[in-house]
Amino acid sequence: MLKKIRWMAVVLLTGLVMYPLPLMADHQGAGQNSTLVLEPTVVTAGRIKEKKSDITTNVTIYTREDLEASSIQDLSDLMLKEGFMVREYPNSTISVAIRGFSTDTHGNDLSSSVLILVNGRRAGTGNLAKISMDNVERVEIIRGPASVQYGASALGGVINVITRKGKGPFTASLEGTLGSWDYKKGTVSMSGAVSQFDFDVTGSKSSQGDYDTGSGSEYRNTGFDSKERFSFNGGFTFLPQNRVGISYSDYSGDHIGSPDYLSANDPDDYVNHGIKSYDVYYDGQTRDDFLFWNIRYFKGKDEYETHDGAMTPSRTYWRDTDSQGAQAQITAKWAVAQITAGWDWVDYEVSNSNTVAGKENTYENPAGFFMVKTKLLEDKLVLTGGGRYDEYEVTSDTGKVKEDDNWSFSCGAVYKITGELSVRANYAQAFKMPTADQLFMLTDYSAWGMGIWSGNENLKPESSETYEAGIDYTRGSLTGSLTYFHTDFEDRIAYKSIGGGVTQYTNVQGGTLDGVEGSLQLDIGAMFGWDWEIVPYGSFTTFLEYEDDETNEKFQYTPEWSAAYGMRVNHVEYGLNARLNFTHYGRHEITDYEGTGATTLGPDTVADFSVGKELFDMNKFGKIRLKGEINNLFDRDYALVQGYPSPGRTFYLGLNYTY
Repeated sequence: MLKKIRWMAVVLLTGLVMYPLPLMADHQGAGQNSTLVLEPTVVTAGRIKEKKSDITTNVTIYTREDLEASSIQDLSDLMLKEGFMVREYPNSTISVAIRGFSTDTHGNDLSSSVLILVNGRRAGTGNLAKISMDNVERVEIIRGPASVQYGASALGGVINVITRKGKGPFTASLEGTLGSWDYKKGTVSMSGAVSQFDFDVTGSKSSQGDYDTGSGSEYRNTGFDSKERFSFNGGFTFLPQNRVGISYSDYSGDHIGSPDYLSANDPDDYVNHGIKSYDVYYDGQTRDDFLFWNIRYFKGKDEYETHDGAMTPSRTYWRDTDSQGAQAQITAKWAVAQITAGWDWVDYEVSNSNTVAGKENTYENPAGFFMVKTKLLEDKLVLTGGGRYDEYEVTSDTGKVKEDDNWSFSCGAVYKITGELSVRANYAQAFKMPTADQLFMLTDYSAWGMGIWSGNENLKPESSETYEAGIDYTRGSLTGSLTYFHTDFEDRIAYKSIGGGVTQYTNVQGGTLDGVEGSLQLDIGAMFGWDWEIVPYGSFTTFLEYEDDETNEKFQYTPEWSAAYGMRVNHVEYGLNARLNFTHYGRHEITDYEGTGATTLGPDTVADFSVGKELFDMNKFGKIRLKGEINNLFDRDYALVQGYPSPGRTFYLGLNYTY
């Protein structure tokens, strides 16, 4: 406990020591190099565009410039570099945790406790490897529950990936990247707007060979034959701020190595997986900005299959998830208040190797919600509240049906003490519904030594209540934030032996998650009026308590400390940017599936370095830019999952031409 207090004191003292520095920047920068910085907006927290300073929860935003500064291939690369707890298997099966809750990589997003969205609707997967970064405008992350806004599975938080829309004159780009382990990637994109029409289209293909670990060991079967990504987003604006659009995305991974533990390296097993979806939507508003509305229909398919190369035929397990859904919402804005109300509907059909032939498990979930926000005391005080009602019906492949419903509520407040300093508080409920397997499965795994696994039709939804309070400070070139959160987690779904060789899903007590999040950054260049942007930064999450209420044991795969820190440098005139980033994962409890006797994993600190330089600006003929990156700069031998060591020092070099 004293160690945590010391660290918190360091963060707070750093902010206090730096407090007078922005005053120097304000004085020295007056009348020279003056730049107006617009406050970022965020759409995830309240499902509409809002100022970040009006949000009562802790929200993090990554812009397009942040994403393009390094060789980010999928969503997991971003989350890794930003200090989130990521569990990554070599076969592109990747989960991320927020505040002790994580996505689920082995099923659809109904099994997750962190919800991934694409443009505000459910992505249909909990596997970060399937979410492309090729066409992303920004990523917004709610740290903490968001079931009132988005329904089931948002206990730990929400990751909203927002894709690009075409605007301005026509642009096109071509990029090629080479890297260690015979990595190759080519990307082509086009974007623009003509009259009332706009479009953005991007396609890429990559491949990679087997890699070596930080200790120099060859890790066979860790490469992949190809990963292909394609996306399209087009629209027609028929009135000011009224746009109809259609989007399509397709990811396919072919022959992705599934090597098992390094200690039992399997040379021929592999995975094929993919996800595709399309959306049709309409965003509109009245001329007087009083009413805003959104209507969307989406449909998708998630595919996964494993292959044992030593068997004929080779396919050993497959799972297909067909999903569709709709959203409709409207917002009315008055001078001091706004009300948003809407309706959501999602429908899943899941079939796999174990379901009855020609049948599937289905999940249907209609829901209604409302959210209210008011501003008082000359907009210094912001009050929010909301509620949501969900109904769900789960039907098994054998015809068994489970129906249930759930109410969720939230409320919060922000008080802006000054233009630079504000405090906030929030209370929110969240839930996760049982899946069809958890309710109805009866599968005999005796041949693998695991006996019979049974569902439980009496399962209740998992639920949580989270209280948080935070402080945000922005002045001149200094930005800082500190958030305390406390979560009571109830009716956790686990599995227990009930005798006779039967393991059954059941509700257990749950647990308590209590911790602190913080971030701090200072633009030294802006402080002294330089043309250079020189920004040391850091962010962290520490848990004060993360225990199971029934066993008093710490939650597994939850490090006491995780952090990201480093320095970024940018010079617009020179077309130069660079970043040195360190990611730290503290020691955390694990289950020893490998059989080595280990009970913990970590701690580890991994460094990455990236740099980009504009080589030629040919005016109307375009620009050429060179990008380089070194991941695992110091060649650390580390693993994000026990027995699956990550790659050693890895180099990337890319060349981009933009017209």
